[in-house]
Amino acid sequence: MASKKGTNIPEAGDMVEFPRSLGYSHYGISDGKGNLIHATSDTNSSGSVVKKEPLDKVAPGGNFKVNNQNHGNKPLSPETIVSRAEKRIGNPVEYRLLTNNCETFASEMRYGDGKGCTQQGENFIKGATKAGQSFLSNAVETHNHFEGK
Repeated sequence: MASKKGTNIPEAGDMVEFPRSLGYSHYGISDGKGNLIHATSDTNSSGSVVKKEPLDKVAPGGNFKVNNQNHGNKPLSPETIVSRAEKRIGNPVEYRLLTNNCETFASEMRYGDGKGCTQQGENFIKGATKAGQSFLSNAVETHNHFEGK
């Protein structure tokens, strides 16, 4: 885990992951000063917005880890990452559960536009595809069994 020496504060530009219930995680970018810049729900509207909040508010008790998932991409400089994220504070986010979420926001801030990724979304789609294939396979086997094939 990357953190400032002797502290539990992630370094500037780190992607920070927060485990949530139901097996998914929330992501944001550390400013290196104990704050998180992240795409999250907006209590003043029905959508999502980029906010900067204290890390201990988002992850009470320090329940987070640095997860700089790079997928082969080289990160931008820490200063650039934080600057890009801070420029988005207050902006709405066109939130899409599987393709444009907090993880996508954090990875795009870290690696650049068009390089965002949602590993959670990809894993969900792979799991759903596998479950669908299994269901269809079992349905065919059941049909064949009753047809005497």
